[in-house]
Amino acid sequence: MSRPTAPRRRGDHVLAGIPVAWLVVFFLAPLGFTVVYSFGVSTFGGVRLGFSFDNYRTALSGIYLKTFLATARYAVISCVLCIAAALPVAYFIARRAGRHKTLALAIVLIPYLTSFLVRVMSWQILLARGGAAEHLLNALGLHAGPLDVLDTRTAVYIGTVYAYLPIAIVPIYVVLDRVPAELFEASHDLGGSRLKTFVHVTLPMSRPGIATAVLLTAVPMLGELVIPQLLGGGKGLFMGQAISSQYLKSQNYALGSAMAVLVLAAVTAIVAILARLTKGFDEVGG
Repeated sequence: MSRPTAPRRRGDHVLAGIPVAWLVVFFLAPLGFTVVYSFGVSTFGGVRLGFSFDNYRTALSGIYLKTFLATARYAVISCVLCIAAALPVAYFIARRAGRHKTLALAIVLIPYLTSFLVRVMSWQILLARGGAAEHLLNALGLHAGPLDVLDTRTAVYIGTVYAYLPIAIVPIYVVLDRVPAELFEASHDLGGSRLKTFVHVTLPMSRPGIATAVLLTAVPMLGELVIPQLLGGGKGLFMGQAISSQYLKSQNYALGSAMAVLVLAAVTAIVAILARLTKGFDEVGG
């Protein structure tokens, strides 16, 4: 095999340098400023550089700690609901949809490709008093009278699951689609019921997909800002709202940066845990 010429090597280096430069300028540099600011001292509309943990002490105390824990609880509950809804849908597409798999995936993904804001705001109309959800539940006898769910935590969870469900379905589908059908047939041949097959075959084999789905949903949920504001009526503070408030209203950039770094630390912990769980991905279907 001939070795690449010098001009070709320079061209490869240039092509490789473009994404690296993009990463440095638009990700690492802002992140570095955020970390540096988090140790500084807030001034009127600015930050005096220094090295103090006061911002972190503030961010981990009082209402800010409660906000951080409430955000973590919201992300965990929403993520569990997302996975619980995504698993049967992904299983159906992978194992039952047959030649209609592509169509089923398109039905799942096309709404996700539309505007995030429009999708969330549509739930304001559906969940409002006198909306479609109220009429449907009353018609089915599941509810009587006005439906006062908008501007509550329930509406926030409904909107969150709806918004993030497609990106939870896809990775689980990809893993389940690679599981050989013979494994399910062997379970049935050995007398395993559908429930036992699900618990002992489907669920363990879908572990990498579930871990990836958790990563894709829980991480953005930790910084979610739009859904709690539009469907929760701004009631109950989340970290995304708190950080935005520090930057845009209070102009306390140092405290806002410390809170952002704490969220980033939580995200890093999630990624580290899930990285271990996704090690089995290559084994599926191999």
